[in-house]
Amino acid sequence: MVGYGLFCTPQDWASLYGRDLKVYQSAIDAFAAGGDPYQAGQAKHAYGFFFTGPPFVWMLYRAAAHSGLAASLSAILTAADLISVVALPVVLGRLFFGPGLGRIILGAGVFATAFAGGGYFTALVMNNGTPLYALIALGLIPAVTRDRWLGFHIAVALATAFKPYYAAFWIVPVLADGFNARRLAESALAFGVAALTYLAPLLMAPKLVAEWTHTLVRQTVGENLLGDNLLGAMTHDAAAKHGAIGPYPAQLIFSAVLLGACLMLGRLSRTQRIAALVLAAVFLNPRAMRYDLCMAAIPLVAVAAATFTRAPPSATVQAVWAAVLTGAMIVFSHSTPADGFLYAGIAVAAIIGAALFSSGANSPSGAH
Repeated sequence: MVGYGLFCTPQDWASLYGRDLKVYQSAIDAFAAGGDPYQAGQAKHAYGFFFTGPPFVWMLYRAAAHSGLAASLSAILTAADLISVVALPVVLGRLFFGPGLGRIILGAGVFATAFAGGGYFTALVMNNGTPLYALIALGLIPAVTRDRWLGFHIAVALATAFKPYYAAFWIVPVLADGFNARRLAESALAFGVAALTYLAPLLMAPKLVAEWTHTLVRQTVGENLLGDNLLGAMTHDAAAKHGAIGPYPAQLIFSAVLLGACLMLGRLSRTQRIAALVLAAVFLNPRAMRYDLCMAAIPLVAVAAATFTRAPPSATVQAVWAAVLTGAMIVFSHSTPADGFLYAGIAVAAIIGAALFSSGANSPSGAH
């Protein structure tokens, strides 16, 4: 019913097919022709978007353009995207909803329909962030089940090299069992490795970094493509944009509230606490798009469903919360950046509610 309500709303889904993939292919084509995708981005791009990957990614694409991968890159990225949109709900559903085919199906439904069809949108646009999220989710398996974080650190470091906002995921190991100084040191080390992918080009190719930042600002701020989070909502709402608190201070306050709530999750089971931290990490990205928000769908339902029950929530309770939360997004959503008010409000309410009203001491629903 929820999916039916979403997919029957007027949306030009077909125009989204391969939208971001075309941008990556255009970067390969620019390199193959002896050009620079940053420079090509200074002109109006044929698809409405242009390449904004940081210099590390720029170098990867340049290397790919002059290798045997150039002709098959689109096929590789397409396969990676399709595998990832299947793996994400399966892994996150198993971890945060618990075992059983029914819970995996529930997770797939939430993933596909929440946040204005975030999962479905993700499958269509083929953004390079989706495989990175899948790697982070896979890294959570040993972290949640065996308290081993190396794979998670590697996945987040790689993702951060592609997009700096992925660094927010390091709050997960640091706060998974209350504040942990050892894990903070491990996360700082992993962050330092990821930071080198930005510092090295800054020192060795400052002109390239300047071109990247100029292109990125033009694509995001200049064309007002600031995502589906609170920041994007406020920049598209004239009254909010020019209100007493501007968009950027509002996003900072929102992020501070999220972090403050994350410090008070001691009543939740370890698995549900990690789900809340994953949810917060997604929304700490000020420019979170729907292909980012889909990562938060299953953790959101898991946190809400566990808040008022001492025992692990049943599949029925999880399904009810999935219907309520996803249904609210569909009823009040118009698939516009202004929906960021709704999404941010639901996320922060779920985390604060878990911090304040959790019945406490429930065992991990996804424990093995």
